[in-house]
Amino acid sequence: MNLIEVKNLEKIYENGENKTVALGGVSFSVEKGEFIAIMGPSGSGKSTLLHLLGFLDRQTAGTYKFDEKQIDEYSEDELAKIRNKKIGFVFQAFNLLARASVYENVKLPLFYSDIPEEEWDAKIKSAVEAVGMSNRLTHEPGELSGGEKQRAAIARSLVLAPEMILADEPTGNLDSKNSEAIIKLLDELNRKTGRTIILITHEESIAKYAQRFIRMMDGKIENDKKI
Repeated sequence: MNLIEVKNLEKIYENGENKTVALGGVSFSVEKGEFIAIMGPSGSGKSTLLHLLGFLDRQTAGTYKFDEKQIDEYSEDELAKIRNKKIGFVFQAFNLLARASVYENVKLPLFYSDIPEEEWDAKIKSAVEAVGMSNRLTHEPGELSGGEKQRAAIARSLVLAPEMILADEPTGNLDSKNSEAIIKLLDELNRKTGRTIILITHEESIAKYAQRFIRMMDGKIENDKKI
């Protein structure tokens, strides 16, 4: 069953008379439970595509169907709820609050959910445990290594039990040892929980963990194959 289906997706940025084509007609589908790596050089449209898939931006043309419903049929409030509840985001820069503990950072998405507050503590601790960070609950980002910061960010993406995780260069700021640990963690989450994972990466060694490989070039899909 497809979680995502996009057809002839285009994204054009306009600045006065200048137009930049970030995506030039992209079509593919994503089955629930797939682990997909998207690769390509800078400017190939990888991050633009990820932003569209995560409802962080809207396409200029083409169609995007999520959970068998066109996104144009969702209201902005509905899209915000789906983005918060069904999609977890992991970014290269971690995006953690500097003066908040791991516990407080992981708690953030719960403020925008309809989950009763009395259930928050258990969900936070469960997410933190899933990434092996239970012994760092009270630590602030300044007290964590790069790998630990990314684990905390992944825990935050998991706290609402999303169907899909979108990871944009999650190992880009990490050394090879921590990069390997983070990608193995994402791989384990995919295999054990069946979560759909779409990963943007420049590294072949990271992409090899995915089940499917999409290579982009100049805003288009150059190659799409299962590994």
